[in-house]
Amino acid sequence: MRSGTCPKCGGAEVHGARGSFSWGGEQGVRIKTSPLVRGSQVDTYICASCGYFEHYVADPGKLAEVADVWPRVTPSTG
Repeated sequence: MRSGTCPKCGGAEVHGARGSFSWGGEQGVRIKTSPLVRGSQVDTYICASCGYFEHYVADPGKLAEVADVWPRVTPSTG
């Protein structure tokens, strides 16, 4: 999506915005990595052709916290 091509329909009508998503009355989403949870800004991309959308956490610090605290998902082989 971030490249401008929709992975679902292959269309090029992808549009994006930073901070356009809110959850629970605050900007972004709450991603729990400690007892104190704060909102994390989200980049949103939507395909205007088929309606598919994706969200990406925009804060590199929050991504580092997730990598430190959350277990890694092992790719399946089959």
